[in-house]
Amino acid sequence: MKRWVPLVVGALMVPASVTAFGFSVYGDELTTALSSSPAQPVVLAGPVPVTDFVAPLRMEPPAPLMVPAAVAQQAVRDLFTTHAVKGITFAPGTASLVGRGEDVRRSLAGVLRNVTGSVTLVAHAWNGETASHRCDVLAMERAGLLRQYLAEQGVDSEITTRVVVDPVWGPPSDFGPQIDVLVS
Repeated sequence: MKRWVPLVVGALMVPASVTAFGFSVYGDELTTALSSSPAQPVVLAGPVPVTDFVAPLRMEPPAPLMVPAAVAQQAVRDLFTTHAVKGITFAPGTASLVGRGEDVRRSLAGVLRNVTGSVTLVAHAWNGETASHRCDVLAMERAGLLRQYLAEQGVDSEITTRVVVDPVWGPPSDFGPQIDVLVS
């Protein structure tokens, strides 16, 4: 019942005289538009030529803007500063990310994705971090994991690695050993 109320109100507001006036003014146009005579069919005299066919254009995605090495290096510094770290941090004695390591690693891939220069990962390990005292192997494992991750995320730059075994453990504010990133 309530759905019909607006229709009833509208019918009362639009007097029949206005409707009749509209039909009398536009009657000829309506008669012409609603003519009952069928339209004449179009007959083609043979096959339609295909020479007028235009192939659709294929739109290629725009090439990504390449980032110069100096700009990328500053972006890496800003990323580390924003997260209050020196690099991508790892738990001591392991190749597991710690602290803000995952967030920094993810953001780093976005920064390095379109870099024109080469990327060097400097993997740090602290002396005595492993029972075997082969901290260089641990640092290389960390660098390899980061390198693989960056490649999987579309970083096409040449990525090289270096290993540094720091002689002393870092302060607790360092969150653990890290990987520095240099773009040149």
